[in-house]
Parts: sequence; structure tokens; C-alpha cells
Amino acid sequence: MSATPLPSHLTELKMVDLHNAALSPSLSKSRYGTAQPQLDVRLPPGASHRQLSALLHAFAARLELNTPANERWLVQTERLSEPNHGRLYLELAEGDEAEARRGMKLLNTLLG
Repeated sequence: MSATPLPSHLTELKMVDLHNAALSPSLSKSRYGTAQPQLDVRLPPGASHRQLSALLHAFAARLELNTPANERWLVQTERLSEPNHGRLYLELAEGDEAEARRGMKLLNTLLG
């Protein structure tokens, strides 16, 4: 497989200023009552819904690329009804405590 350079218009990404964003990881419960690692994201007033959407997609892509091949969870995003508020969560395959811990560890990599 040969590598082809990306066109310049695909590599020029606008960044979202996260200095005033609130990122809160937590272990919540899914609608089925199983463990659900999540990252609550709140952007400051003035941020657009597109910035929130882009940030959630960027975080989801980072999680997907860093998820070990043996994990079967799904990375999901959701924009919530409150402006500038969304969440990223892992829909666990097994839903047990060990998988939830691994998921939380991965989510915490987004925070540095």
C-alpha cells in the first residue's frame, strides 16, 4: 500500500479553543443499567453547534484510533438539548466492571 499525501484543503483544520471548555469524565449508567464511561463536554457561550459537533467527532476519532483491537465497545457521540453541550460515551460490549475501567482509562487520555 502506498501513501498518498492529503490535499492541502484536507489538512488545514480550524481548531476549537478549549481553554474555557468544561470536560468532565464520569462513569454513568446506560439506559439498560450497564456501566457507561462518558465525557461530558460544555463549550463556552458563543461557540457554535458546528464547533461542538467537530470537537465531539475529533474526540471520537481519537478514541477509535486508540481503542485496542480486542475491545468491542462502540464510541458514540450525542449533542444534548442545552446549547454547546454534548457528550461522548462508550457503549460497552460486556458492560462489566473491568471493561468499564478500561474504557474510563481510555477516556481520560483525552484530558492529557
